[in-house]
Amino acid sequence: MRFKKTVILAVAALLGLMVGWTLPARAAFNIDARAAILMDPVSGRVLFAQDEHQRLPPASVTKVMTMLLILEDIHSGRAHWNDPITTSAVAATMGGSQVYLKEGETFPLKELFKTVAVVSANDSSAAIAEHLYGSVQDFVEAMNEKARELGLKNTHFANETGLPDPGHYSSAYDLAVISRELVQYPEIFEFTSIWLDKFRDGQFMLRNTNELIQVYRGCDGLKTGHTDEAKFCLSATAKRGDFRLLSVVLGAETNAKRLAESRRLLDYGYRNFQWKTIKESKGTAGQVSISAAQKQLVPVKLKGDLGTVVERGKDQLIETRIAVDPKLKLPVAAGGRIGTMTATLNGKTVARAPVYAVERVEQANFLTRLWRGLRDFFTGLFRKSAR
Repeated sequence: MRFKKTVILAVAALLGLMVGWTLPARAAFNIDARAAILMDPVSGRVLFAQDEHQRLPPASVTKVMTMLLILEDIHSGRAHWNDPITTSAVAATMGGSQVYLKEGETFPLKELFKTVAVVSANDSSAAIAEHLYGSVQDFVEAMNEKARELGLKNTHFANETGLPDPGHYSSAYDLAVISRELVQYPEIFEFTSIWLDKFRDGQFMLRNTNELIQVYRGCDGLKTGHTDEAKFCLSATAKRGDFRLLSVVLGAETNAKRLAESRRLLDYGYRNFQWKTIKESKGTAGQVSISAAQKQLVPVKLKGDLGTVVERGKDQLIETRIAVDPKLKLPVAAGGRIGTMTATLNGKTVARAPVYAVERVEQANFLTRLWRGLRDFFTGLFRKSAR
């Protein structure tokens, strides 16, 4: 039967060429939304893109930037999780998604941050913005400054919430870049992975607007958004083993559609790509030859595993090399930087990381360095003449 089917298809293709038609091509993968992107958050490599630079209203996916600025302030020491934040009249009158803060109410920053991450609370966003920067306007300016710092070309924020405004827009690519920055802070997942929680001493129930964390294996964030103008949007991330993926879907017609398309996008990534640990940080990463060193072969190590995302089936084609820093000066203490390990696939760099001395590297004496220099010079001449 298989042979007969093959013959029929071959004849049909031949007849098609004779009369000017061809067999239909396999449909290309696409996402049913205005724009979408799939990114490796470690390297920033784009694995799939569809209208990724189109300027669109992001709705509350805006809050990936809001949360990023808050976490930066936490890590810099400008703010602390237990800081008391008192609700202003401005914050208390915010519309859209909210936890109905009352003017004068005070909550720790951590509690309000939780409501931003879980239920996209606009009033909490405004209260935190005022606390950190003195006014919502100054906080929004800081958001735009961060966008410029990240090199984003298709983003401008008019507010910290994502509420509709003609001057408020972003793109799937830009939101993925911001989300990538956000997931560098591991504590974000303490909040975005919450499904159900309580607020205001249990009087207000919080249910995560990102239902993907319930239905997709490994999903632990990130941020939903919805307005009539923006439709249904979602920046999502999932981690399976060592392999994390980041997706953004903008402008899906329904909540069910944004969930389904986000699942399809992440499935596409896990089906077609894999995480490859190229070199582990434990033990030595290799040796480099330093002619000026007392011991010419110098063992080096990595401070963290070197890995990359690679198309399935191509992980065995990755090659590595270690280059000594051109301005290296000896001696180098144990743990001092020696050079860079670069991983390539088909001649293209896919990952790189600095390498460090396993032990102290002393400089060779003058005679040894002179001898090695002469040896290397004549060896080079011999190789040239042998070509």
